[in-house]
Amino acid sequence: MAEEKQVTEVAAYERVICQIKDVLGARLVTAPDGSIGEIHIMAGSNRSPKQIVRDVESALLIQLGVTVDHKKISVVQVDEREMPGEVAEERLPYRAAGISLRVVSINLFTRGLEAEVTVELGGRPDGDVYQGFASGPNFPSHHLRLVAEATLNAVEKASLGKWRLALEDLALVEVAHRRAAVCVIVLVRREGYEYLAGVSLIKGDERRAAAEAVLKAIKYFTFEHWQER
Repeated sequence: MAEEKQVTEVAAYERVICQIKDVLGARLVTAPDGSIGEIHIMAGSNRSPKQIVRDVESALLIQLGVTVDHKKISVVQVDEREMPGEVAEERLPYRAAGISLRVVSINLFTRGLEAEVTVELGGRPDGDVYQGFASGPNFPSHHLRLVAEATLNAVEKASLGKWRLALEDLALVEVAHRRAAVCVIVLVRREGYEYLAGVSLIKGDERRAAAEAVLKAIKYFTFEHWQER
């Protein structure tokens, strides 16, 4: 429970920092006692690093009541125009828009009549990995559904149990002479439930496309959906 609380607090700090103007991404490193050890920030080049550091100090103090020594804050500036979309997606895992999860590995195990899928999702580079599981009847047309269900299980773990997710449907379709995986999932929260849809083009690996379709469905939810309301 203490570890989960620390993860939640770190995420809250990063969310606040990512709301600051020109901040593209943030990563907070904690000391052994759980206090703030280092804050690494990626920012645009429109403002000086000193301005950004001052804004970070003020934002954390006002919103979270936390005082941070400016010496613990480092800022690296980049030109956003020179960052391709896919590269930016990988390098900026925490943004005001939400948390980015990526597929680390997918494994399928079969034992007689049963099949089991393990999906690992990464929360950020060199950071936490969330492992999801799903099992069911062992027949080929059902394997992709198990991949999607295991992905949902990993997402639930990444949300620290604040979400419940269910796979409504998964299908392979052809569009514009390309094959794609399309999924519809149900997100259940205290406020109620809603349907989300995601699609991922198949680039040689149907299983990865099924997992990525699930991630596309949740990709544009704001960070606040990961927090207890």
